[in-house]
This record gives sequence, structure tokens and C-alpha cells, in this order.
Amino acid sequence: MPKRKSTRVLQSEDSSEETDLSVDVESEGETISSTPRHRRMTRRSAAHSLQKSPSKRLRKKSENCGSSSSSDTDTGAITSRPPKTPRGRQPTKHEEPPTPIHTDRVGDSDDSQDDSLCHIPGCDSSGHLSGLYDTHHTISACPIYHNTTPAECKANYELRQKKADERQKVIETLSDRRDLRRHLPDEDRKEHQQHRELHDTSREPLLQGLASEYDLKMFKEAQARACEKMEHELTSHYQLSDRKEYRVKKVEMGQYEMETWYSSPYPDEYSRLSKIYLCEFCLKYMRTATIMRRHVAKCVWRHPPGDECYRKGSNSVFEVDGKKNKVYCQNLCLLAKLFLDHKTLYFDVEPFLFYVLTENDSHGCHIVGYFSKEKNSILNYNVSCILTLPQYMRQGYGKMLIDFSYLLSRIESKIGSPERPLSDLGLLSYRSYWKEVLLGYLHKYRGNEISIKDVSQETGINANDIVSTLQALGMLKYWKGKHLVLRRQDLIDEFLQKKAKCRHESRQVDPSCLKWTPPVKS
Repeated sequence: MPKRKSTRVLQSEDSSEETDLSVDVESEGETISSTPRHRRMTRRSAAHSLQKSPSKRLRKKSENCGSSSSSDTDTGAITSRPPKTPRGRQPTKHEEPPTPIHTDRVGDSDDSQDDSLCHIPGCDSSGHLSGLYDTHHTISACPIYHNTTPAECKANYELRQKKADERQKVIETLSDRRDLRRHLPDEDRKEHQQHRELHDTSREPLLQGLASEYDLKMFKEAQARACEKMEHELTSHYQLSDRKEYRVKKVEMGQYEMETWYSSPYPDEYSRLSKIYLCEFCLKYMRTATIMRRHVAKCVWRHPPGDECYRKGSNSVFEVDGKKNKVYCQNLCLLAKLFLDHKTLYFDVEPFLFYVLTENDSHGCHIVGYFSKEKNSILNYNVSCILTLPQYMRQGYGKMLIDFSYLLSRIESKIGSPERPLSDLGLLSYRSYWKEVLLGYLHKYRGNEISIKDVSQETGINANDIVSTLQALGMLKYWKGKHLVLRRQDLIDEFLQKKAKCRHESRQVDPSCLKWTPPVKS
């Protein structure tokens, strides 16, 4: 006979969710009508039934139980039915009934007790990493896992608690904030005065009586840790390097700390230090952070000295005369030497003009980079030295400085070129700039013939730099005794796509924002 499926709903004791179980019923030798039908219980009907009187529910339940037992007895059915399997059918003779699931407390079964124990070999779940509890149940709190013992954890907890109690006692004694600055007794004041007159600044002032013992102890511990760290840094710095020379390794300026690339001829007492501190406005160099903080509190500079000749958005350019502001220009050259290998100008800054690019905010004008040029250059060099500080690299500031230098050359009706040799990063920046200018010029040019001299006059770029750039791009060919400039549309399209995706459009120099006149030759 074929099998038929009927659906029954079983509701567990600890959940109100409904579970539909398919039951396979053999129609052979059984009568389906003899089995009682179960009504499908839904959540809405269950909630509705809960609103009825409890006595009625109990009475109905007892009546149903009595009727079902009597009907089972009358029909000769088996009263003790075997439990159903997880699939809803009754187990066969060869299957064992499923193990009942207990919902008692964790400690009522042996399996739950085994699960609550720590699984680390050799651990009996005694002790706790925090030292606050006597037992643990997780690996993260196991003392053996952390290579310690319960006794050590307990001792560390007691030590921490003792320190916390001491600090709480000190806090309770300080009922007023003014009590933090205590008035010394006459005897202690005399002792402090004698110590100050005897040793002056060669020794640390006496600290007894100025604060609580707890605060003095914490200060001494912090002082010892700071000295240990500083001693380690100085010892590692004083060890001779492979080049057998000392050099400043780090520079802190404003909110940035920069690692240097090369050595700079700072005075001996500064060059032997592993780290120096610079004021970001006046560029004065200092030895310690304490001196730096005192200087910042007194420094009145908020921008480079000189005249502001360009401003667009949050960027400005200041023209600084090396003759009028000699100290500032010398400090700027010493800073640049830390990141330039071929720079040789340090102290003879009078024949040069410095154009300092800054980024402005509410605190002042922060230096981004600079370039210098000779006041009277025989070879028409428009840049002697150019630098972008490491924290502002790859943001378009380098090309902005280069473009600004060529803008000044065009206003002076000169053909400019950077002074050689260029650094590695400087050479890459100039080649990229020349490439963009030439491709942009060829994109707008509509004639059939082109002259290198005309391109040089309109862009301000030296003819030799134009020829070398065209050769590097593969756009200059020699054919039948003539030099031909190939218009490579693929390079121009690539340039236009790159320009459309450029994120630093504000870094482009706007000639209308320039307020500058060429210096008069003396």
C-alpha cells in the first residue's frame, strides 16, 4: 500500500515556536480514524487561550486527559507509547529512543560540570588571572596558560588593591584643589632656600613638602622611566654608524615628527643629538622639548618674514630676502639639507631670494616647501634649490612650486631652467612637469608646423629641456634632414584622462592671484 503523510504540530515546553513534523503512517494494519486528531496550535490561538480562566484550562485539561485515557483503554491501544524520533516518526524495534533534553541548571548534570572546567592540561580550574576569584572557566583567565600561578595572581591583585587604597586616601585628604599647592612650614622653607643658594641651578630643587608622598613617588617613577628611555636612545645614537659619522635622525616641527635622510651642518652640540626641535614659524632649532614649549609660548611669529606675493585659497607664497632676513634663511637652508643630498648653500644667503609656500589655518601659516633663486643669475637659472617637506609630498605642492617659478620667469620675460645637479625626486618632478606642459600645449595647438623656440617663449621652459622631454616621450624624430615632432594622440588622451581625475586642482597656480613685480637690479 502507498504511504500517506499527515502533519502534526509538536510544541516544546521551553519555546512557543511551532514545528511541523511529517509523520509516515503505514495504512496497512492500522486505522487512521482510531487515532485522536490534534488541533493545530498557532501563536495567536495560544495567546488567546492564555486569556481564559486558569481553572477552566485546568478543568479542560484534566477532562481531556481522562477522556483520552479512557478512549485508549476502550480501543485497546497501548498506553505507554515510545518517544518519537527527531523526524516525528516512532522508532522501530532496532532503534533506541533519543536521549531526553534536560533544561535544569548547569550544575545538575555531570556533562555540564565537565564543560565548566578549564581545558588546559594540568589545570584544575583553581585561581584567576585577575586574582579576584578563586576559580576560572575560560582559557583567557587561566593562570597556567599565562605562565603564572594562582598565588602570584593573588599577590598582584593585593598589590594593586593596596596602591588603589593609598591613592583613595590621598584623594580624600585633598578636599580642596587649592590644597595641591601646599604652604611650606618655616623650617622646610628655610631648608629649600639654603639648598637653592648653595647649588643654584646645578641641582634639582628639593621636592619634599611640595606635594603628597604618593604624588612624589609617582613623579620619581615617571622620571626614572623617562631617563631610562632617553639613555637608550642616546646610547644607540652615539654608536658610530657605517659611515663613521653622527647625524640628526629626527626633527620635530609643529605637530609632525620627520625622519631625516641626510646630515646637516648644525652646530656640534646639536648635530650630536638624535633629535632636535624646530619652531614651525621662525625655524629656530632647540635641543629639548621643554625649551621648545617655552619658545612657542613666547614666539610672536605666525608666518614667514617678507612680503606675501601670492594667495589662493588656503595657500600663500612669501618672498623672503636673504639679505634682510639672514637668520631665517640660514635656518631654512639647514632644514633643507636634512632632505637634500646635493645642497651646498648654508650660510651665504644674501645673494638669494627665497619663496616660501605655506598652508594657512587659524593658528598661522605653516611652511610646506620653498624654492630659492639668485637675484642676478648669469645663466638665467630660475631655481637654485627646491624642497617640499616630507609630510606634504605627493599632494601636488612640488609641481605648484615649479609652476610658480616658471610664472615668475614669464613675467620677467626670461627663459628659465633649474640649476644642476637636481636631486632624484627633483628630477622626477621636473620631468613630470615638462611632460604635462608640452602635452597640454600640443593638445591646444592646431597648426601643421611648430617651432621649439616658440614653445620655449610661450611656456618659459628652456629649449634643451623641451628637446630632452620630447626625446624621452618618443615624439622627436629626424627624417630627411629635418627634425619632426610627432603628435602622439595616445599620450595626449592619457594626459587628459589623468588631468580629469586629478584631485589637486586647487594646487594649480592662478596668475591672477599673483601680486608681484620683478626686483630692480642694483
